Amino acid sequence: MHKKTAMVKDFKKIKPPKSINSVTIIGKNGNVSWHLQNALSSLSISHTIISSKEALKRIELNSNLIIIAVADSAVEKVAKKIKSKNSILVHTSGSLDMNILKSYAENYGVIYPLQTLSKEKQIKFSDTPLCIEGSSDETSKSLMKFSKKLSKRVSLISSDKRLKLHLAAVFCSNFINHLIGIAKEILEKEDIPAEIIYPLVIETIQKAMNNNPFEVQTGPAIREDYHIMQTHLDLLLKDEKEVYEVISSKIINRKRTKMKNTKK
Repeated sequence: MHKKTAMVKDFKKIKPPKSINSVTIIGKNGNVSWHLQNALSSLSISHTIISSKEALKRIELNSNLIIIAVADSAVEKVAKKIKSKNSILVHTSGSLDMNILKSYAENYGVIYPLQTLSKEKQIKFSDTPLCIEGSSDETSKSLMKFSKKLSKRVSLISSDKRLKLHLAAVFCSNFINHLIGIAKEILEKEDIPAEIIYPLVIETIQKAMNNNPFEVQTGPAIREDYHIMQTHLDLLLKDEKEVYEVISSKIINRKRTKMKNTKK
């Protein structure tokens, strides 16, 4: 009886293309895919787009670069079905390790756009930081050269550091967006135009970027104004109340910890 072994593609040492002139994007409908398509079109870089369903039918691709721009949970499923000997295979995830592609290509890597991307919402892609990683020095050089056509801000970042970068991005983008959403709902219930808080949001972000955010913290929590905090809590529903309490307690605890450390 022979034990069954996992099917892994057998690669000979194939050098990555020095210059990337043709691109295939797998994933027609995603946010990242939409912006990559626009960026490539604006630079007249030859590219084709196929859906993840088409890719799962095991297709042969001949582009210099194959970009898997699908949900994280589908990246490996798609990679397994790709037949390509001479391409560089990359994914665009902030959290997936580069080596998830190791069994499916000789030359592989990551091109991760560090930006909040939504379809139909145009951005200046040339200002978007691109975090790249390659399976070899030659692959990294090819990806770096290509990525610099798309953006002025390209960095070589390892999978471990990219995961931490993605974590930081969740805090400074996804969570902030959710909090602004809560603020807008509070105002809408009182027929107060949301635009009234926009200057505050902009100033808060700019001040946080130009200073140590913890040193320029304002508001009732940093002052430990419990009377005002309780007044606010009485106005909130359960979910929003929990958010308010957790963040306020974190602000207070950090302040007190700093005071203790200063006295030592």
